[in-house]
Amino acid sequence: MSELKIMLSATEVSGDLHAANLAKAIKRIHPATSFIGIGGEKMREAGVKVKAFTVHMGTIGLLEGVKYYPSFLRIKSMVEETLKEEHPDLVVLVDSRDFNLRVIRLANRFKIPTVYYIAPPVWAWPDWKAKTIARSLTRIIAIFPFEAKVYEKIGANVIFTGHPLLDVVKPKLSKEEAHRKFDLNPCKPIIGLLPGSRECEINKLLPVMLKAACILKKNLKGVQFLLPIAASVFQDKISKMVARSKLPIKIIDNGIYDSMNISDLLIVASGTATLEAACLNTPMIIVYKTSISSYLLGQILLKIPYVGLPNILAKKRIVPELLQFRATANRVGDLALKLLTDPKKLEQMKVELKGVMQKLGKPGAIDRAARVVVETATSMRK
Repeated sequence: MSELKIMLSATEVSGDLHAANLAKAIKRIHPATSFIGIGGEKMREAGVKVKAFTVHMGTIGLLEGVKYYPSFLRIKSMVEETLKEEHPDLVVLVDSRDFNLRVIRLANRFKIPTVYYIAPPVWAWPDWKAKTIARSLTRIIAIFPFEAKVYEKIGANVIFTGHPLLDVVKPKLSKEEAHRKFDLNPCKPIIGLLPGSRECEINKLLPVMLKAACILKKNLKGVQFLLPIAASVFQDKISKMVARSKLPIKIIDNGIYDSMNISDLLIVASGTATLEAACLNTPMIIVYKTSISSYLLGQILLKIPYVGLPNILAKKRIVPELLQFRATANRVGDLALKLLTDPKKLEQMKVELKGVMQKLGKPGAIDRAARVVVETATSMRK
């Protein structure tokens, strides 16, 4: 078995998780593989030699990323030097569109093949940008079936493997065990608050969620709140914000899927967490706010009517979205109250979410993606 050296690049919490799981699967399939890369603690634990920790720098929009620009420049220079000195057999890009598009250009300069895993959502963008991305990559691993069709249509070398969350989203505890562990009353409403894993999301969304929780506490007897930590790097920040609110919110570390699984309703930031909730068949309200400039640019460029992944997959609004100016504490609180006092609506949402999950392929997606990576790396060496 020939030795392989693979570089992984991720700059967000979800990307770090997916890259780590991919590295583990590659090791099982091709043990003679070494990894270098940029990412986070999950990747390091999976055996990746992490040369820069970047998961705290995930952003959405132009203005939100300005504060991290000097760091990105330094990391980009480090990546360029690493590619030149290490010259890996393959570079695997994981999510993190804005930064990884730059890494692709560097890899191409050194004639190193590239595979994109959790690829940019070209189905939501203008066609010219999609074609540019497709031409610059050796191969694309699609996690959505419609995504594979779009990439295929524009000439990309793409393969659909299914969504990795089907293998990942598994509670460790039964609902009864989780109720006991978190000291919750299963007969009273449980609401999960998930403000996102980026600092800009926490800053904009958590205050709204906390004010909405205050409204719910006044109007819903015995309501209970959970706030699972998505990124440990922001735990202190979140704890201080919750403490200032003086609300009885249980902050959960290392128990996100158990928290989501026992919640009657989630108030959740748009992103990966919405699909995780769908995997657990937990009803949700999707909220999101960004800078005015990013919002207006998105209104111009985006080709899709929804931002929530469950709605995009269903091709209709099966879960409510409160975005930008509509993402106010009063609207979120009032909507949550209506849903929690209408069991039929919650049950209908669960039925629709089950339909969404059937569109994500079958379990085993991570191993299938790992085989694609190994095949690509070995074939490009010949």
